[in-house]
Order: sequence, then C-alpha cells, then structure tokens
Amino acid sequence: MHERLPARHASWQDLLGSPQHPAHIVQIYESDDFLAAGVALFAAEGLRRGEAVLLTGTPAHLRSVRDGLRAHGIDAGEAAAGSQLALFDVNEAIDTIVRGGAVDAGRFDRAVGKALASAAASYPHVRWWGEISNVLQQRGDTRAALECEHLGNAAMRRHGVTLFCSYHADKFDPDGYEALLPALCKAHSHVIPTEDYVRHRLAVNRAIQEVVGEIRGPLLQSLLSWRGVACDLPTSQALLFWLRETLPERFREVLSRAKAYA
Repeated sequence: MHERLPARHASWQDLLGSPQHPAHIVQIYESDDFLAAGVALFAAEGLRRGEAVLLTGTPAHLRSVRDGLRAHGIDAGEAAAGSQLALFDVNEAIDTIVRGGAVDAGRFDRAVGKALASAAASYPHVRWWGEISNVLQQRGDTRAALECEHLGNAAMRRHGVTLFCSYHADKFDPDGYEALLPALCKAHSHVIPTEDYVRHRLAVNRAIQEVVGEIRGPLLQSLLSWRGVACDLPTSQALLFWLRETLPERFREVLSRAKAYA
C-alpha cells in the first residue's frame, strides 16, 4: 500500500551521509545509540569531505558521538584542534539564548551566527547538529523548542548550512500526532522517524491490513489524491499521517499494533 505514495528518501544513512545543501533534517529517536549513530555518520562524512562540522549536544551525547567518530576512523581531537570540528555544550547554549523563560532571538542570532560565519569563512560547507530544541522539549517547553527550530531555519538559509536535529519521542504515541510530530514536519525539510525503515514499513502495513483492510474504492482515491506533508519522510510514515486525517477512529489501534509488530 505504501507504493501509492510518492517516493521518499530510502534510508537515513544516505540522507545524513549526502544531505542536500541546505537542508534541515530531524531525527526521531528513542535509543541514545541511534542518536549517536546518526550524528556520528553525519559528522564523519562531513569531515571526510573537508566540511566544517559543529555539534551542540549534552555531554553524554557528545561523548557517544566522539566514540562513533572513532569507529568511522575519525580522530575527533585532531579535527577539533584543526578547527574543522567544534563541540558545544547544549546546556550552556540554552543559558545563552533563553532569558526569562523565553528564547531571545537576538542572542540566538548572535551566538549561532558567529559560530556559523566563522566556520563558513574557512570551509566550503558547514554541517551543524544540535539538540537545543530537544532539550527544551524534554524540559516541557515545546513553544521555545519550536521557536528555536524556526530561528534555526533562518540561520540555515542565511549561512547556507546543513542543519540536523534530534528529538526524543515515541513515534507510535498517538498523542505525538496531535501537535509535536506535525509541527516537526512543518519546521524541517526531512524527517527520520525510525532506525529501521523496512521494519517500520512492514509493521505499519500489517497493522493497517488487520485494522482497516485493503485500501480500495473511496479510500484508495483519498490516498491517491492526498497532498501529503511538506517534508520528505519514509512512505510508511507518510501513510500514518494520511490515516490519521482519513480514519481518525482507527488510528490509535493501528499505531498500537504497529508498535507491537515493530
């Protein structure tokens, strides 16, 4: 049934290894190992291509990414000493840009703009991974998290960088589809919703087959005419967004079964 949807990126490895320039990618993760694997690949490929790489994360995540870079044959210390790689503590970044519980756009632009401009002056392209919004979201401040995404988009366009974010979330939580996941799709050009695209596709298709049955007749016409979401994401995830709009009364059961199968 996923073949009825437009073709999307085939794997997160290809997307993070050779992203479009510019692009704003978001990774939905539940496992810290998946976060580290994604960021390490994103950073390692950038460093190999002679690009500047900026990483803004928690100390624990940055340590895991450094280990991941080592597995890719990259010496993070050497890259940092040569100014090609820069690591920033996300909590310090948040303390800089958040004042009185609100994001200060001027402080964000000055802090981010200075780092990006400095990197862009010395290297042909810049890759930036950050989890400022992720940490704000985990603190319960969704509004500030999404505001940082919009400011990040502006910085991406201004400096021509490739921006990569990570969010901790349960991709099978129906409440996430009420606000967070649609908002992330609007704020990003590409969404990585899962580590294993094939398993996700099989789980979603099986759940829909059992709960909804074969998609045909008016349902098929609805799927074929659906405009989809603005971001690029795997077809199985797009199918879930379509189902939520078309058959909201079946949506929670489909997600529950898909989660069990995945």
